[in-house]
Amino acid sequence: MSTFFGEIGELSSRADDDEETDSKLMYTLSETKEGRSVKKECKLGIFTVGELASTFAQSYLIPDNAHCLFNINYLPNPNLNDYIMFTFGTKCKSNVSKAASAFFINKDVIVCNISSHVPEMLMFDLCEMILKRIKCEEVLVLTSNPASSFKSEDSQSQEKNFLKSLATSQYTSSRSCTIPRLEAPNFLSNFSAAVMTEFEVKKKPALCIINYVESCLYDSADVQAFERVFSENLLVKLVPLNDATSNLAKRMKIKISRETNLYT
Repeated sequence: MSTFFGEIGELSSRADDDEETDSKLMYTLSETKEGRSVKKECKLGIFTVGELASTFAQSYLIPDNAHCLFNINYLPNPNLNDYIMFTFGTKCKSNVSKAASAFFINKDVIVCNISSHVPEMLMFDLCEMILKRIKCEEVLVLTSNPASSFKSEDSQSQEKNFLKSLATSQYTSSRSCTIPRLEAPNFLSNFSAAVMTEFEVKKKPALCIINYVESCLYDSADVQAFERVFSENLLVKLVPLNDATSNLAKRMKIKISRETNLYT
C-alpha cells in the first residue's frame, strides 16, 4: 500500500558526508501518565495537514468553545534528538514545537490539526500515537500541495488551483467521490500517506482531499475550495459553522497582517 499512497521520504543528507552518520536525527516518543489515559471513539475523524487545511477546519468546523482533547509536541534537544511529548496545557516552552492538536466537536466527529513542520521521520509514529487515542470508523484527510508539483500529460490545460482525491478500497467499494481522483504518478506523502496506508491495511474507509494551490501564500479562495467536503457522502454529514464566513475573514486578516510585518 505504501507505493499506492506514497512513502515517507528520507531526510536530506548533510553537506558534510563525514558527519552523515553522527548527524542523522534519531527520535523517541514520550507520553505523560495523563496522556496515556486519553481514548476517544467517534464515527468520523478529520485530519487537517498544514496551515491551509487547518485554517479551513478552524473557520468552518471547530467552534471557539471546542474542547481540546490533547496537544502533541516535538522537542529538539542539544544532542540532535527529537522527542514527542503529550501535553494538555496550551503553554509550551519556547523550544517546544506543536505537532498536533485534537478537538472534540461532538460525539460523532473529532478534528485533529497536524503541523506541516513535523520532521518527516516522525510522521508514522505521530500517526500511530494519535490513532491510539482516537478510534474512528472513518477518516477524512484534508491537505494541500503546490500546483507546480502536480504531474499531468496535459499540464498546460490544468487549472492553477484544483482539488484531487484519493480513497481506500473500502471507501470506494461503497461510495463515490465527486472530486476527481489523483492520478499516477502523483502520490501522497508524510502524515497523509501514513494515515491512509493505516486505514487501507485495516480495511477501513478513508478519503483524502488534496488542495493544489498556486502559492504557499494562500488566500480565502484557496481555503473555500475545501467547502466541497460538505457535499461528500461521508459517514457523518458535515455542516459548516454558522459564523464560518466571518471566522475565515478574521483569520485571513490576521494572516495578511502577519505576512506584511514579515516582509517589511
